[in-house]
Amino acid sequence: MALMTLLGINEQYNENENGNKTTESVQRKSDGTYETKAPTPHSLNDATVPTYTGIDFTVAPLPITEGSNFDITFTLSQPQTTDFVLNYTIDLGTFDSTDYTGPSQVTFTAGQTSVVANYTIIDDTIDEGDEELRVNLDNNVPIGFKRLKDNERHLVVDNDFQVAAYGTPLAPTYGIVSSTAPLDYYDTLDGLASPQLETAITNIIAEEFVVRIHTYDDIVQIMKESDQSPLNSNQVWLMYTEQQRSKADYQTGSNSTGKWNREHIYPRSRGGFFEIEYDETIDGMAVWTDTNVDSLRHGQSDAHHLRATDGGENSSRGNKDYPEYDGPNGTQGSWHGDVARAIFYMTLRYNNIDVVNGNPSNSTVGQIGDLATLLQWHRNDPPDDFEMNRNNVIFTWQINRNPFIDNPELVEYIWGNQVGQNFTLSNESTELTTVKLFPNPSENNFHISGIEQDTQVVIYDQLGRIAIKRDIDQNTTFEHDLPIGLYIVKVQTENASQSLKLIVK
Repeated sequence: MALMTLLGINEQYNENENGNKTTESVQRKSDGTYETKAPTPHSLNDATVPTYTGIDFTVAPLPITEGSNFDITFTLSQPQTTDFVLNYTIDLGTFDSTDYTGPSQVTFTAGQTSVVANYTIIDDTIDEGDEELRVNLDNNVPIGFKRLKDNERHLVVDNDFQVAAYGTPLAPTYGIVSSTAPLDYYDTLDGLASPQLETAITNIIAEEFVVRIHTYDDIVQIMKESDQSPLNSNQVWLMYTEQQRSKADYQTGSNSTGKWNREHIYPRSRGGFFEIEYDETIDGMAVWTDTNVDSLRHGQSDAHHLRATDGGENSSRGNKDYPEYDGPNGTQGSWHGDVARAIFYMTLRYNNIDVVNGNPSNSTVGQIGDLATLLQWHRNDPPDDFEMNRNNVIFTWQINRNPFIDNPELVEYIWGNQVGQNFTLSNESTELTTVKLFPNPSENNFHISGIEQDTQVVIYDQLGRIAIKRDIDQNTTFEHDLPIGLYIVKVQTENASQSLKLIVK
């Protein structure tokens, strides 16, 4: 009051006069007085109706599919006394006017408040992937008009996708996708036992000046290859929710609904991984950073433990241990083994992180659990073709592999029931590359083909025990009552041997 007296002012206006200070403001009217009310942007303060004409639009029907029709309905908030022409563009990235037929302007005749523009997406035969279109009014709005909506994006689904020869994690196949590891990649592991075995694995998967790391933004491109859905080459397979989603629906903003993003299986906060400014660069496969076992920060963008996941489900997982987090209700856990092998990889790829028994506090750095659960998940959900393909794709980028996908029996020699025993690397011969097992997975029988000479077949369980041993000299059907799980079938002739994985369900 003293200040008002000093300034010769005797009237005061209160922004919180109506108790709505967060949504109302003091506004000057045309007669020079003031009032407190909701803001009226683009209009005079004392206007009772907007002094501008709002331009809005809706797109329907959704989703938009290649070869289909859709409409854009443009509306004005109030009629005009003269004809009004609205110009706009429909494009975004690789989507442009060659992908559709339809206008780029509409005319509102005097008194008209709604106009419909019709479009057809051209049905070509090119697999260009799902795209997004954007309705953009840009700077085509004259004075006196206001955009109530602009730059709205909509997915355009391409119908020219490819289907892989192998199955999804929900309907897994085995033996269709072969490892692309060089023949001598694991030679140094042969005959070793723990802890020398772990050291030898680390020397392979963290070899300095050989193994590469890419930026965190490059991971999106890697995932579009490594996590591609076998059912549709334009979509990625989401791990926890066990569903597919368009590659174009990658989350770029704060809204995760209907979007997918990058999930760290070994959580960032638990591993001590972090991002730097360079990680926001997309520079492709040809540019990389050297890395080694002590480069713990590089766990931020190590593709072997990053998976495409539903954005909301990623948040639900947070930094929990397994099985403290066990996926959404109603899902089948088809990702259990994948998670286990990713964590096993990380503990040998980098120093100062480990997998332990129990459920450490979620704030614990350098440890994650539960080892006993992860061991069982690994045994119950062996590597399938989807996971092997993923390993092959990442190998082309990082020049390292997850050894527990290529040789799942290694897990037992490090954490399981064969700790302390010497690991024997299978030496397969090209003489036996025609040997096949089918059906695989098997329920109570399987057929072995490609047998042309005296051959010994030995089936080992996950503990290395002989479950079946038989001599054959021709293609043979094996009847069995083996328990559910992963088995190694060793096929031995006088001069060659081959080991095959058999899944019993």
